[in-house]
Amino acid sequence: MDFFDSLIEKTLKEISDFSSEEYAYSEKDSWQDIGVNQVILQRDTLCELDGVGFNLVTSKPVKDKITVIGPDLQKIKSNCSFARVSVIEIDSEEDEQAAYNLIRKIEYTKYHTFPEGYMIRTSSKGSKEVVRVAKSACKNKISFQKVGSLFIKKYKENPAVKGVNIIFITDPKADFGYFEKAAEKNHDITETLNHAINNLNFDCNTCKLKPVCDEVEGMKELHFKTKMGKQ
Repeated sequence: MDFFDSLIEKTLKEISDFSSEEYAYSEKDSWQDIGVNQVILQRDTLCELDGVGFNLVTSKPVKDKITVIGPDLQKIKSNCSFARVSVIEIDSEEDEQAAYNLIRKIEYTKYHTFPEGYMIRTSSKGSKEVVRVAKSACKNKISFQKVGSLFIKKYKENPAVKGVNIIFITDPKADFGYFEKAAEKNHDITETLNHAINNLNFDCNTCKLKPVCDEVEGMKELHFKTKMGKQ
């Protein structure tokens, strides 16, 4: 699964000049999952993190870790911009339909992860992610390392997931517009993969996804391989 590798490379390059803290994944230190969605009222809120959250999958090796660029949760006292990027190593999958299904299953993880005092609001259309952090969670020493460890634990409940690097970005100097565009590109690549697999349209001149097919290495080959298989 290398369709997302170029986007991963660009995203890692985007953050390469920023100072960061790296933490090893620790299942035993992961933040508590309360098992249900929660509501944190404004009066109980320490801060809101407003931005995007998305996954980038690859078959290349990824080390389990949490990367924090900018202030950690204990140091954030007011609302700020935010991005979460999860780079996820999966089993090399020859069957593209199975690979697409796996990507979708991994995406569903964020809808079934409920860190205590860390309310996540997402959009079903796109990668919008807004986090409301409770004052009580701050008192209990919540951190991105602990929340990230919980997410990695949840991702790795899927045996096809081999490694996860979760990157949290809160540095005000970061280009959050880039991450919004990267999230959109990630969505477009996923939809183009689905489009190619399901033989939805083979007239490249009229297909709105043609720019993605042209840009992403291997996508056009997959499209025509599928076409030949249908004949």
